[in-house]
Amino acid sequence: MAHNGALAANSLYADTIHVGGAGPASVPERVTVVPPLGLRDPSRPLRGRDVLLQHLESALSPGGKRQIQVLSGMGGCGKTSLALEIAHRRTSAGQQVWWIDARQDTTLEAGFRAVARHAGATDEQLSAGDAVDVLWARLSHLATPWLLVVDNADDPALLDGPGSLRAGTGWLRPHASPAGSVLITTRDSGAGTWGSMCALHPVRPLSGDDKIADAVQILLDHASAAAGTADDARRLAARLGGLPLALRLAGTYLAEANQVPPAYRNLSTPTDFSSYRRALDEDLRRVDPANVIHQTWAMSMGLLEKRGDFLALPLLELITTFADAPLPYTLLLNPTTLADAGELAELDGPGLWKLLTALASLGLLDLAESNAEAGALPTARVHPLVRDATRSQTSLGTAISALDSAANADETGPPEEPAYRDRWQLLQPHAQYLFHSARTAALSSPITMKAAETAALAARYLRVRGLYLQARTELEAVLALSREHRGETHPETLSTRNNLALVLWDQEELDVARTEFEAILALSREHLGETRPATLTTRNNLALVLSDQGELNIARTEFEAILALSREHLGETHPETLTTRHNLASVLSDQGVLSVARTEFEAVLVLRREHLGETHPATLSTRQEHALVLSEQGELNMARTEFEAVLVLRREHLGETHPDTLSTRQEHALVLREQGELDVARTELEAVLALRREHLGETHPATTNTRTWLRQLGGHA
Repeated sequence: MAHNGALAANSLYADTIHVGGAGPASVPERVTVVPPLGLRDPSRPLRGRDVLLQHLESALSPGGKRQIQVLSGMGGCGKTSLALEIAHRRTSAGQQVWWIDARQDTTLEAGFRAVARHAGATDEQLSAGDAVDVLWARLSHLATPWLLVVDNADDPALLDGPGSLRAGTGWLRPHASPAGSVLITTRDSGAGTWGSMCALHPVRPLSGDDKIADAVQILLDHASAAAGTADDARRLAARLGGLPLALRLAGTYLAEANQVPPAYRNLSTPTDFSSYRRALDEDLRRVDPANVIHQTWAMSMGLLEKRGDFLALPLLELITTFADAPLPYTLLLNPTTLADAGELAELDGPGLWKLLTALASLGLLDLAESNAEAGALPTARVHPLVRDATRSQTSLGTAISALDSAANADETGPPEEPAYRDRWQLLQPHAQYLFHSARTAALSSPITMKAAETAALAARYLRVRGLYLQARTELEAVLALSREHRGETHPETLSTRNNLALVLWDQEELDVARTEFEAILALSREHLGETRPATLTTRNNLALVLSDQGELNIARTEFEAILALSREHLGETHPETLTTRHNLASVLSDQGVLSVARTEFEAVLVLRREHLGETHPATLSTRQEHALVLSEQGELNMARTEFEAVLVLRREHLGETHPDTLSTRQEHALVLREQGELDVARTELEAVLALRREHLGETHPATTNTRTWLRQLGGHA
């Protein structure tokens, strides 16, 4: 057989799946590539950008220079607003516009793949070779005009993808389509970053005599009529340096302040352009755009305090302590997660919502509605400059505690379970960010270890996604901290060490993984006992490595002993018991004891369908192993039907490039080979080989395995 289909037992959760011969590929993220046109307010048109818009429209038009157009400049200048205006004009004209948010590497590739599918690429085509080549091949064949916007590409290295952005071999390609164009927004204005394939368009504040009228108009758009005259607005606009974000915040502040009846106002509250400017001038620090944002922010926070929203500042400080990533606020900011958050613990649900909406009303926070897809959570995001003005290390411990509470809540669940992966997609960047923040801060050991434990859970999510290198790096850091604070024999240290050894196993470093599992098992037996679930888990994982190294008799003896203990102490239907029973059946199959293996797989499959469901990864793994036995027994039609059913479900729930999907696709191709459908089998193996080369490299065992089968079929290997 091509692999043993074994199941790894995680010391925190029992049904993490490993399929031999697979490697790092991504579980598809839930993303949308629809332009966020709801952020564009028609009642407040874009100001001061007519010349730049005209130039961009010409450069982006079909048949134009066909360079990638890059809007660059400091945060708050309005780059995204410009891109939204272009997107609005294109969509209003009936053209196709796609929008990718480039702030997070975990969603960037998913966005490009989604664009490829929108452009007509099938999952088969995306899996048949380099996804970047497929994307641009499809785009180059589109006859109707299209626009691709890549927003907030502040880390251009993410656009390198499998190649190099500057060389034109990354995620973006020059001269790809006469009908299409690409627009990027970024803070990186360095010509050396983007190369000759990109045309840079600086976006500057609306300052100077030629732009001050437009800056004034932004203030007037957002402030109420009671805020003062145009001359007063001009002086304030100049004081704010013409920075669109500062102008918007100031205008929004004044509109909110003037909603309070005069009889109830605090005399020190600025309510017009002149008093707002005087309040700014009281700060004698040097006037620069960042300082202006800080001053404007401080005045907005002061207004909230005068309204009685005294906890708005602590809440915003807490929010900005998390990573610069979408924040699932209903999950992280609720009375349960904030139970130990000092003064914020006083807030109930309505109180929290009042503060969140108050912050949003002043432009300090963007609240995004939940995605229409079932189970998606609403998120919040803060502009980077507002983050810089607000962020404080004093809320780090509170943020870690809130994240720990959310990560261990019943509604979150283990990161290996498909039902909870959308939540872990949102929690993962915050867990990693807070962990690394805690490592450099002077926090108490319990709080630091809370951060480490949540980071370990997030690393398990990375492993599930096939991001083994990232998972390994995080687990190594967690393990070092756990050893320092808890010692070598603490259960959490052993658990983290076990998870790290699993990643080593995933990376085919079998000798190192075996040494680790042997050491962990010795410590677990000594300090936890022979029958504890964690000990049985490590013993199971060691037996997996023995099996992979060809020591089938020893592995079989181990699995039989583990199964007896699991049945006695955990019960017949416990996930650990079923995992061990599955793994024992895999060894029996590899030893040629096919009838017994088939009976075992069929029994495990019944129980997994009953307790986990038809589409659970563990159920699908057992179903695939059962199909392998059917194939070995010569029942090719039944095996083919099973592989096809498993492949459909894995494509739907894991994506085309996930290791498990590729494994099923290869096994299905081998059955086609046995049935004499050599051309189809060859095409399938060529597709699998191309994808494994892309993700694993030429010398990886999985790549070598596929190449060997393909050569036997006379295919191009």
